[in-house]
Amino acid sequence: MKFKGSIKNLKIDTAFIIAAVGGIIALGIRLFQTFSGLIDFETGFYTQESITTYILYAVMVLTAFGIFLVCTMSGEIPQEKMPTKKSPVTAVLVGAFAVTLLVTAISEISSFGNIYLTFNPPESRFIVPESERYSINFFISSMPYLMKIGALPKLLAGVFAVLSSAFFGVLALGFAGIRKADLTKIKFMSLCPLFWATFRMVERFTRTISFINVSSLFLEMFMIAFMMMFFMYFAQMSSQVNAKAISFKIFGYGLIATVISAVVVIPKLLLFVVNSSYRDLANEGLLECPIEIADLGFCLFAVSFLVLCLTVPRIKNMTLKETEKLIRQEEE
Repeated sequence: MKFKGSIKNLKIDTAFIIAAVGGIIALGIRLFQTFSGLIDFETGFYTQESITTYILYAVMVLTAFGIFLVCTMSGEIPQEKMPTKKSPVTAVLVGAFAVTLLVTAISEISSFGNIYLTFNPPESRFIVPESERYSINFFISSMPYLMKIGALPKLLAGVFAVLSSAFFGVLALGFAGIRKADLTKIKFMSLCPLFWATFRMVERFTRTISFINVSSLFLEMFMIAFMMMFFMYFAQMSSQVNAKAISFKIFGYGLIATVISAVVVIPKLLLFVVNSSYRDLANEGLLECPIEIADLGFCLFAVSFLVLCLTVPRIKNMTLKETEKLIRQEEE
């Protein structure tokens, strides 16, 4: 049965239109919820039941389904090759993502440091001297607690954010035409964004969640899940490891993650600018779902990268069966 690439006249570009329309509608609903008091600033939970909640989720589900359906059934899709075309705009936005990753890394590692330096074992009656905190034994003994409260995943997310920042810095130099880099020689580095997103997800699972009035955390977890899938196939493309028949996944997961990240981060940024109460909570570190500027960086990077991918030569009318046949021929 033909499914992948089954609609010959359907182009991948249509997925961008669906993402834009669905994203604008979902963002509009989210902004209404944010500024009408339906969301508690500190916890990120809904304060009351609202029909807009169900409309928001319906719009996002339909948008995600539409994007992936178009990407899968498109009869014309770019090949699994990293764009080599010089693009100053993409270079700037990829570089901006690298900077936001570095900012996020500093925040995450600093947060871990504050938690670690104030941690005191429950069985201890006295405050542990600072000199003892730097011992290997104390660090090992504190790991279960640090894992339970999400501090250890924060540290690991911060470490991989630094490495990811370096990777995207190299990528930005390539798109700027300053220095070409063979990404196949830094295969491990291409996996760092995936590890960064993975440890972000682990940290989210350590937070208290209410499935009755859940809001911000729920959206963030879906955003990170699609980021993880996008980064997994992005790593395959950049390293050219088993990079066959993955373009539709890169476009599908990338656009879905972009839509959700915009819905997550833009209302928070606007709140920070115009609402002093929210700004005070953010500055004091009292937000359970704080602003993470790397989400905005990802949104800009993903859109610019995927648009640039449209310039790569395309494979036309490739059904799933034909694609698998091509892979077998290349392997032989």
